[in-house]
Amino acid sequence: MTKIGENIKKLRQVKNLTQQSFADLFEVSRGNISSYEEKRAEPKIETISKIAKYFSIPIGHLIEKNLTVNEILHFDNYFEEGDPLQNVKNLSKIPFLSREVLQEKKDLKLNMDKYPSIFFPIYNSHTFIALEYNSGLGAPIDFPYEEPTILFFEHLEVENLHLVEDKFGLYLIEDDVFIGKYRQEENELVLELNQWKKITFNIEQIQNFYQLYSVYKKVYK
Repeated sequence: MTKIGENIKKLRQVKNLTQQSFADLFEVSRGNISSYEEKRAEPKIETISKIAKYFSIPIGHLIEKNLTVNEILHFDNYFEEGDPLQNVKNLSKIPFLSREVLQEKKDLKLNMDKYPSIFFPIYNSHTFIALEYNSGLGAPIDFPYEEPTILFFEHLEVENLHLVEDKFGLYLIEDDVFIGKYRQEENELVLELNQWKKITFNIEQIQNFYQLYSVYKKVYK
């Protein structure tokens, strides 16, 4: 028996997809997805090929391995081979927003505790969030990163406001999210996406503002 059913279920969970939305991506029925996950049937090779290509996962891994969250997000080449995050005590657990979640822009902050988590070597007590960058996510024209980069944002702290000038940041509320650049305008700090969209920083809404902390990008050799 292959691992395809278990991996389809894991892919759905990590990407926050329902059985129906997953089925729609690959032109099969919701019942098909249910059958695959319950190991009552297996997808045709052309469907497996589509899934592997869409998620950039080798077909052999999709069929034979129990995929981890880090493999699905392509974090596997960050760590030493043969050490699949065994010592997670020394890693930070960070909520992860996939491209599918971000494209929906629905109840983003409200569902934070329901998202899958990434374990990554960030060592401080501040709050972080990780995003799967995609072209549908609003970002300044000079934003230097492309799909499928994973972006790590640190919650903005009052004591660091003077350090964010001209730095990239994130604005995240229930139904809106965009990446902008922090700029000082007279006596106000604004996060600017472009000349048409920007938001003035408000200390009472500081929980909605983040600053770019680090970036993970898979390098193909």
